[in-house]
Amino acid sequence: MRRPKRVARRRRPGAMLFEVLLSLALFVGAGTLCLSVTKSLAAALQRTQRQQEAIDLARSKLAELEAGLTTIGDLRGEWSGAIGSIEPDDDLDGSGRSSRWSFGVKTTRTEFRGLSLVELTVSENTGPLADSEAFSVTLRQLMTLREIDPEMYQSDELLEDLPEAGS
Repeated sequence: MRRPKRVARRRRPGAMLFEVLLSLALFVGAGTLCLSVTKSLAAALQRTQRQQEAIDLARSKLAELEAGLTTIGDLRGEWSGAIGSIEPDDDLDGSGRSSRWSFGVKTTRTEFRGLSLVELTVSENTGPLADSEAFSVTLRQLMTLREIDPEMYQSDELLEDLPEAGS
């Protein structure tokens, strides 16, 4: 039985170098693509987090306004930095106020008796960010606006023994 003859392949001298360079170029290209996708995903996640923070802040302020814990005048001024009972300790400028968010509020009478349309706009102060990257969220809600009257609150026996605020 005869063995088939092997045909010896002859390679050209630069073929091996070309294959190595081609595989290296493909590897670098795939790595660059993965890094750019990761960077864009991280930027999108950061934008989404900032937008969600602005929406949460607007909802909280509208709820405080509806509950009578804050007034329209407070929202038209600078924000004191308080979200409910939480005082942030980051993003404070020298005045002790937060410089990251600003508020704008607009009220409109409606055809519904006793209800006003409140439009609250929460804007992120740009600072080092470009204007195209800053967020501005506007929430609209129908609510009854009332004046804060300390006489309308009655004393409660459960609250008598509590210390005064700021003590």
